[in-house]
Amino acid sequence: MAAPTLTDSQGDFLTRGVQPNVGMILYNLTQGTDGPVTAVTQTTITATGVTWDTADLYRICLINGIEISTIEHYLNVAAGDIIVALAASGQCDCNSSAWALSTDTTVGLLAKLNIIDAAAYYNCKCGSTQFSSGERDNYLKWMSEQLRQLRDGELDICQGATGKNFPAMGWAQQGHSEFQMAQIIWNDILRNHA
Repeated sequence: MAAPTLTDSQGDFLTRGVQPNVGMILYNLTQGTDGPVTAVTQTTITATGVTWDTADLYRICLINGIEISTIEHYLNVAAGDIIVALAASGQCDCNSSAWALSTDTTVGLLAKLNIIDAAAYYNCKCGSTQFSSGERDNYLKWMSEQLRQLRDGELDICQGATGKNFPAMGWAQQGHSEFQMAQIIWNDILRNHA
C-alpha cells in the first residue's frame, strides 16, 4: 500500500532548505505525480496528492510559490517571441511534430527555446542561472538565430515538414524535463565558466 509520506534516511531535508506551506513542490518521478510540500522533518516530506511506494524516485523544487510565479511569468512573456515567429511563417495553424512539443517524458524544442529565451532576454532566474555578459551575448545571438529560422520557415515544426535546419548547441547532453535541461545548462556553466 502506498505511503502518504516520503521517507529518506539520507534526506537531510531541513538542512537543505525544504520548507512546508511556501509553495515548494515535491515530485514523485516514478509515478508522475507532484504536489505542494505540507510537512517536513529531517528525513520525511509530505505533499498534497503524492503517495510513495518503496524505491520511488523523487525531486524537490526548492523555490517558493512567489519564485515559481515569477518564473512562470517570464516563461509566458518569452513565449510571445516564439509565437510571433511561428505565426510569421504560418506554423501556428499546423499539427506540430512530436519533437517540437513537450510530453510527460520529453522536453520539446519549443519548451527549450522558451527557457533559453526567458533566461537570456528577460534574465529569468530559472534554475538560479547567472550568465556572464559573454554567455548572455552568446545565448542572445543563438536565440535570435533560432527565432529567425522559425520566422523564415527554415526551422519548421509542422508535422511532415521539410525545413532545412534544426536547432543545435555546442554540447550533446539532452534533458527530458525542464529541470534536467536547466541542470544541464547550470552544469555547463559551472564546468566551463566558473
